[in-house]
Amino acid sequence: MQLKKPHILLVFLCIYRITTSAQVPKTDDTTLESKINEVEHSLKSQVHIQGEALWNLEERMLKYQVQGLSIAVINNYEIEWAKGYGTTNNAEKGRVTPQTVFQAASMSKFVNAMALMKLKELQNVDLDADINTLLSSWKFPYNTSISEQTISLRQLMSHTAGISTHGFGGYKDAKKLPSIIEILAGTNPANSEKVKPLGSPNKNFKYSGGGTTISQLILSDVTNMSYEKFVNENLFTPLQMNNSFYSIELKKYPQDIAFGHLRNGKTLKNRYQIYPESAAAGLWTTPSDLGKLLIDLQLSLANKNGKVLSTASSKELITPPLTTEISALGLFVENRNGHTYLQHSGSNRGFRGKFYVGAANGKGVIVMVNGTNTKIIEEIIRSVALVYEWSGFSNIEIASDQALQNSDLKKYTGTYVFKNREVIVSIKKGKLIAEEKRKWSTSLTPIGGSLFVADAIQPETKIEFVSDKEGTVNKLIAHQGVSIKWKKVDKK
Repeated sequence: MQLKKPHILLVFLCIYRITTSAQVPKTDDTTLESKINEVEHSLKSQVHIQGEALWNLEERMLKYQVQGLSIAVINNYEIEWAKGYGTTNNAEKGRVTPQTVFQAASMSKFVNAMALMKLKELQNVDLDADINTLLSSWKFPYNTSISEQTISLRQLMSHTAGISTHGFGGYKDAKKLPSIIEILAGTNPANSEKVKPLGSPNKNFKYSGGGTTISQLILSDVTNMSYEKFVNENLFTPLQMNNSFYSIELKKYPQDIAFGHLRNGKTLKNRYQIYPESAAAGLWTTPSDLGKLLIDLQLSLANKNGKVLSTASSKELITPPLTTEISALGLFVENRNGHTYLQHSGSNRGFRGKFYVGAANGKGVIVMVNGTNTKIIEEIIRSVALVYEWSGFSNIEIASDQALQNSDLKKYTGTYVFKNREVIVSIKKGKLIAEEKRKWSTSLTPIGGSLFVADAIQPETKIEFVSDKEGTVNKLIAHQGVSIKWKKVDKK
């Protein structure tokens, strides 16, 4: 199990009045309006202190200096409402509306997985075959000194192929975009590394946008058509995802488009990056459009006649190939107190987003931001889960006097190991800090006894410290869907 990297907080200086635009049923449904208002006033941190007021969305946008965001809420297998907040910083279309398109970033990988599962149904593609039997325009450069095992499409989709290239930086303009083969080979004008093997497949989770890009080429090679055309014909058109297109489809760019922003709040000089890596990061869409595809998956899982995939294919898509991981095909699967939820986040230069939907309850939410702030996204998801009473979501509350003194925390400090990985727990400014060097770092909030919540890690992660018979802390257990034990070692 991999603890996910903490989200990065966006801070910038810009004062403006937040404007909103909503898309709700035509009927004057005061109950729905009341529910929307409740969502907007129920934001909170992962661990809520008893007695403290919940937060207002407008206040949080001002606090985080968020320029604009867009939300779509799924309830009972339909988009119950969608609403835009703030500004695009686009002179053509100033306010964010439900039709404003944002970069989906890595949420594109979910769309890619749906497309590949459709390809499997249409052409009986074997997800477990050697990918080089599916590729014709390029071959993956296996290295037998690293592993003699071949790689499968299923492994590419679930990030279990053991290959390189975490993500992509995009390109400032469309004048000199690399081909997919140039991207995979890491040759000019590509600005990313060569996609290559790093370890044995089917052993561990290792996120790889490079692997997703190989799957993009597989789809084109197998079908003899462009990746974008296949997705348009088999996903976007049947579901009327009319506001969805890819970075390289320049003629489809609408006026109602959000501009990306840097961490300091400035609009990107080129407004947005262009991503020829369509499958991994290149989708432009709206929360409502992405919601249509997620609902179709939910309907198929419930055997309610989804338009894209069969129930069998949908169930296969949400099944992690490795039982020790939560990474399925194009999304991540979380178990919340016996209830299954599906999620994926996205992070492109100047854009962030995330979807979080139930596998069996017909509920969900999609949030997109034209900046680098992700904290507000998690707060919105928690608010929707609270207001719509999502099954399995527990409200973590602690008493105001729960804070522990340094003397209480000291016994938890030290080095903990799992396989060849190492986590260091220390105390900074009166809080426990857990860190895996050069990978992630998070503060830990106590929620009772020796149990803590990792503040900056998603999916929700609880850290439990275990003591031996003498009362000495000798292990750390990370609960994140599955439980992994980290043994404390003496590093003196």
